Amino acid sequence: MKRFALIFVLFVCALCLSAQGYRMELGAMGGVASYMGDANQQFFNNCEPSLSFLGRYHFNQRFSLKGDLGWRQLSGSTVGRSEQFPQGKDLSFLNQVFDGNVQMELNFYEYGAPDYKPGSSRISPYVGAGIGLLVFEAQQGWKTTACVPLSIGVKYKTPFRVNLGIELSYHIGFSDELDHEAGREDFQLSTPWMGQSAWNKNKDHFAELKCFITYDLWYIGSNCYKE
Repeated sequence: MKRFALIFVLFVCALCLSAQGYRMELGAMGGVASYMGDANQQFFNNCEPSLSFLGRYHFNQRFSLKGDLGWRQLSGSTVGRSEQFPQGKDLSFLNQVFDGNVQMELNFYEYGAPDYKPGSSRISPYVGAGIGLLVFEAQQGWKTTACVPLSIGVKYKTPFRVNLGIELSYHIGFSDELDHEAGREDFQLSTPWMGQSAWNKNKDHFAELKCFITYDLWYIGSNCYKE
C-alpha cells in the first residue's frame, strides 16, 4: 500500500513538472521562401529554402515577444515575359537574404498547459507583427534595408517542454534590389528603364511557410495545486 501511495505521489509530481510554467522558448524554424516582385506575382512560385533561429519571451499566456535571425534564398525570372520590359530583355536571379526581426505575438487562446493553469489551451492560433532588418546581395555589394514582418500560425505545447508549430509570414521590404542578377550591367529590375528609382515604386517582398520547434526555458513555478 505504501509503495502504491509513493508511486501515485511520484506520478502526480511528474504531471506537475510537465505542466510547469516557463518564461522563454528557444528553437529553430525551417521551410520555404517565395520572392514577390517584378519577376514573380504568384505566392509560393519559385520556392527556395529558408532557415532561422528564434526565441520567445512570454509576458503572459496571451502576449509574447518573438525575435528571430534567419537566412533564405530568393529566386525569380522574367523569362517568357520579356515583352513587359524595355528592349525585351530577360533576367534570372538566385540571391541570399539574411534578416533579424522582432515581433509582438498575440495568442487567440490562453496558451499553456491546462494542468498548470485551468482554462489554458495546449493549442492556439496566433498573429504577429513587428519590424526587422534585411541584409542582401545587391549590384554594388551587400546592402541593408528595413522590413515589416507579418505572421499568422498555430502552435502546440507538448507535455515535454517542447512547442511545435507552423507559421505563414509575409515580409514587406523597403528596397527594390532583392531581385538583382549578379554580374548584369545592362538591365536590372530595380531600374528597368535605366532611370532613377522613384520613392513610390513597388518594392520587393517575400513570403515564407515554415515549421518550428522550440524548447521551454526559465522556469517560473507551477501552480498545479492552486485553485
